[in-house]
Amino acid sequence: MTNERAGRRNWFITGVSGGIGRAIAAAALARGDRVVGTVRREADAAAFEALAPGSAFPLLLDVDQTEQAPVAAAAAIARLGRIDIVVNNAGRSLWGAVEETAIADARALFDTNVFGPMAVMQAFLPHFRGQGGGTVVNMSSGCGLFAVPAVGVYSASKFALEGLSEAVAAETAGFGVKIMLVEPGAVRTRFISHGTTETAHRMPEYAAVLGPGKAALDAYYETAASPPEDIADAILAALDRADPPFRLIVGADMRAAVEAKLAGLAAAAEG
Repeated sequence: MTNERAGRRNWFITGVSGGIGRAIAAAALARGDRVVGTVRREADAAAFEALAPGSAFPLLLDVDQTEQAPVAAAAAIARLGRIDIVVNNAGRSLWGAVEETAIADARALFDTNVFGPMAVMQAFLPHFRGQGGGTVVNMSSGCGLFAVPAVGVYSASKFALEGLSEAVAAETAGFGVKIMLVEPGAVRTRFISHGTTETAHRMPEYAAVLGPGKAALDAYYETAASPPEDIADAILAALDRADPPFRLIVGADMRAAVEAKLAGLAAAAEG
């Protein structure tokens, strides 16, 4: 099980160079916890370590290269002795209609958003079984609950992550392992501007649906979306509970969307 809140907890977080991953790491470090955070560039490693020297430990990892996951897990365990919480945060998106999206680009997105987290879970589950428990936090999205035009393949990858998480939660509950899916709405990060690419082939037939591109969404994420610190605070508060929830839905923009989804499912069930 994870350490009691009075004690220091050890984290492994992918993608701490910015955004939600960085906010979670900073919040954990501020509490006196220790964090192994993964980055893809040496420059980001130095910046992360500077957050809390002696408690923040950078590690180079490209989650697309799934063979790196066991090596990273072993390095993190060797550094801290044990890992209590694993956060699969690293991810990216792709803007464009499904018809516009090359299959190779879709596969590459699944490599990052599905197979990367799967490899990290596989790498840490033996450690969690051996110590009698641990918690995996998988960063999903509102797009893991309902698909959105222009990010259909991204939505599909988050739907896949949700199904994978449900299965792992059932398979590992007897070992004391907890899984928590985090489903935030729009978050004020560089995820759209820097973490989202556009399809190479744009079709005029979809202009009325998708508009000229992702520029409007960039602007929304920079101004009206929730700050990543709010998401991080909600995650840490949920993990402080004696029994953390399997799903954590965060963001004021999520309530109406979730209610609409539930109403549609209820209507379908009634026939």
